[in-house]
Amino acid sequence: MSSQFKDPSLGPQYPLPPRAVDAAYYLDPAQYEREIERIFLRSWMPACSSKELPNARDYVVWDRLRQSVVIARQQDGSLAAWHNVCRHRGARLVEKSGHCKFGKFKCPWHSFSYDLTGKCTGVPLRETFDERDLEGLRTVPVRVAEWNGLVWVALHDDIPELREYLGDLWDELGYYHMENFEIRYRQSAELNANWKVVIDAFNETWHVPSTHEETLSDLMLWRDARLKICSPHSWMTLPIAGYTEKAGPNADHHQANVCHYTAFPNTIFSCFPTHLQMWSAWPMSPTKTLLTAWGVVGPAPAGLTEEKWAEISDRNWAHFLSVLAEFRQRYLVSYTPRGVAKDGWHRLTVRVKRGGATVKARPGYLAGS
Repeated sequence: MSSQFKDPSLGPQYPLPPRAVDAAYYLDPAQYEREIERIFLRSWMPACSSKELPNARDYVVWDRLRQSVVIARQQDGSLAAWHNVCRHRGARLVEKSGHCKFGKFKCPWHSFSYDLTGKCTGVPLRETFDERDLEGLRTVPVRVAEWNGLVWVALHDDIPELREYLGDLWDELGYYHMENFEIRYRQSAELNANWKVVIDAFNETWHVPSTHEETLSDLMLWRDARLKICSPHSWMTLPIAGYTEKAGPNADHHQANVCHYTAFPNTIFSCFPTHLQMWSAWPMSPTKTLLTAWGVVGPAPAGLTEEKWAEISDRNWAHFLSVLAEFRQRYLVSYTPRGVAKDGWHRLTVRVKRGGATVKARPGYLAGS
């Protein structure tokens, strides 16, 4: 079967030519530090769900990328975000997410206090300080935006507003009105792999018939996937066996396919018409990544009771976890670089925890060739 799409701009399956990538880009500590500084600290990233902050004075502590950020719901319903660091001696201000009953955070070291916006409102022994140093004192602010049911943060000022940053993905993801969805399921796992290896693996479909033989090979028409680059992001339509064909060639791509979006640098949204899974690959070191996955469920479709929809949603999430299990067991479970052999072949070892099996790959493995 050759799928047809309403959007003619999707073009060929993979619009970029094949090329080799040096393994150093995935293993070099200096490269890793450059990526943290130049990519992650200069990008918009989803931090949490809006529904985690339903009321004024609710707050979320976001700990990623060696940063700690407090995101607080203000009295007027807006959000403020700031680095979770006291300006006096650099102590961590807030330990974990919660509700700030009195709208004031107190440093556990010297009891400096801060309001929901991060402004310093209380200084013990104030008369012993130079008042000029205290004027306008506040935590370092972090840019925050609330859109499509998610709270996004940016750790640098020199980035466009979220809408401009997302480009085409603003309308594509906005189609689903995720503000009406809820994050019903969560899962996380540490993977012994570079974060780019994880993202790369989710952005091609060639592995489906082998890696996902038991879960996706009969469900997804992987040969008919189409990838579109909207730099720095990308998205892909993935037809569903027995479903896309019935929708017809003029069907809206959101309704006829799984639409798979990568919001640069590290978050993927795999969207069905009524629900989606989203996951982020958070770098921890050059060879370690924290994968966090959310199951996001929309309102019950017409004709389904809430009870039946909950049952189907549980089944959908269990299926997704099976897909992730295959991914870990057959590709990334314990990924350890073993150096470079004299003949120039990059040797990589994948150790499967439960089987003890060892597989060695030849050059090009990281490049997906």
